[in-house]
Amino acid sequence: MRKILFVCTGNTCRSVLAHYYFIKLAQGKKLNIEVKSAGVAVAQGISSPEIVRKLLEQEGIGEFKHVPAQIDKQIIGEAELILGMTSDHKQLLAAMFPEAAGKTFALNEYAGLPDKDIEDPFGASDEAYKAVFESIKKAVSEVLNRLEKK
Repeated sequence: MRKILFVCTGNTCRSVLAHYYFIKLAQGKKLNIEVKSAGVAVAQGISSPEIVRKLLEQEGIGEFKHVPAQIDKQIIGEAELILGMTSDHKQLLAAMFPEAAGKTFALNEYAGLPDKDIEDPFGASDEAYKAVFESIKKAVSEVLNRLEKK
């Protein structure tokens, strides 16, 4: 079983959207891939904004029970592929966990997309969250296509 980890800052929005959307697509293709998500700076007591649940629900993902997880050595060690939402996440993870350097990429980088980063919509409008999710969906679809070919 392949193991993929999506990473953002707080593990409340971008990595969560990527995580659950990837699961939906992988299940539809009957792929045996374990998916997790985590954050590099998770704040205690903070949960995903309501818009995240709504966006996932619109994609048919109704079972949304997510607790933000702080990245740690164990989570890094278990993952075969680590996809950060920005190039800064990629660099930070490589600095924090040198063993992760060879398996860590920015999401759009691994997907082969020109945009470098998927910016954090935290505190922005619902429209900003929707735009970020559209970028994530495109990237996740490309990642899945790439993994299918391996």
